[in-house]
Amino acid sequence: MAEYPCLAAAATSPGCAPPWVSSAAVKDSRMNLAGLEPFVDDDAAERLTKEAERMRYLREKARRKEQRDRERVAEDRIRDFDPKQGGEYFTRLQFVDLTKFDLDEESPRGPMRFADAVYKNKDDYELCEGINIFSVRITTSDVGFPIHVYGTVIARDSLDKKCVYIFHRERDQFQLINSEDESLILTGPKRGLTLIGENYVEIDLKINDQGQDKELSKGILSINGIERRHLKECELESGSLATRLSTVDVMYGVVKDAVECTIAIEIIQADFNGKVTAHTTSIPNSLLLYDSQVVGDLTGDGIGVIKLVRSIICVYVKDILMIVVQTSDVMSKHTIEFTPKINGREEEDIIVGITKMRVKVAWSIMDF
Repeated sequence: MAEYPCLAAAATSPGCAPPWVSSAAVKDSRMNLAGLEPFVDDDAAERLTKEAERMRYLREKARRKEQRDRERVAEDRIRDFDPKQGGEYFTRLQFVDLTKFDLDEESPRGPMRFADAVYKNKDDYELCEGINIFSVRITTSDVGFPIHVYGTVIARDSLDKKCVYIFHRERDQFQLINSEDESLILTGPKRGLTLIGENYVEIDLKINDQGQDKELSKGILSINGIERRHLKECELESGSLATRLSTVDVMYGVVKDAVECTIAIEIIQADFNGKVTAHTTSIPNSLLLYDSQVVGDLTGDGIGVIKLVRSIICVYVKDILMIVVQTSDVMSKHTIEFTPKINGREEEDIIVGITKMRVKVAWSIMDF
């Protein structure tokens, strides 16, 4: 009658279980066979437990294989071959779970997130480093110049690694590039770019060459995060990407202890024909905020803020921000200086030529 005595022993005394059987399996056996000890022998219990363990192992193995297959399929979508790269390479961000992460999703975070926050002391906030992208230039072209360029340049920063557009033009909105000295007209970022971990610039540019669409540049540049650099002061750096039919250079500034500055301009009186740029005392390179030769004259009636080409700049908190407004004939020029703040808003009215305008800035930290 005692057909399965060993499992009964294992169920009541876990030390009797074979060494390859888990304690969880023994516990399950005790629960499932309680009261049946006289009818379950040693060999049957061992076989049942081994089979249960084997099925669990096979299920886990199948799950891992399915996950690896999904990862390989996802990686293949961003893997490509290019002679200039010397073989296969990844054209987009790869250091995420590509089976779940949407590479095309735009970052939901906007500017001025903490401009109106109230801080009682320095322990209420923390500053981080930031990035300003000054220019993206096509320094070599295998098809020569001029070229009609369209496509995207995307920044991915440490906050969420999602898309922050720097340049975005459809095929029928191409930019004419006449030489290697011209930069793409950058229209982003829409918020300050933080630098904590590694940042990335994704480039996907195309051209319309005599009616035929061709890939001009496709790939990704990385910018070292703070853990891989010793930053004593703001620095100007550049990266280069040689793919497809070109070499693209990206120039950017690394800003220590950065705050985000959002700039707006309101035309109060007359029109404005000219250029608006911004720079800081630590990095003299200018960011183009507006150029009437590119987007036309600014016209206002005193009731609205004019849309600039770019409106965001990261500023070292101990630096000075300088906004330069000058007319196209360079007959009139005005420079406004703002001292960075952790948060808050300020404005100043100026007259440049015959134009009266109001320059507004909003300060905000970028991390939380």
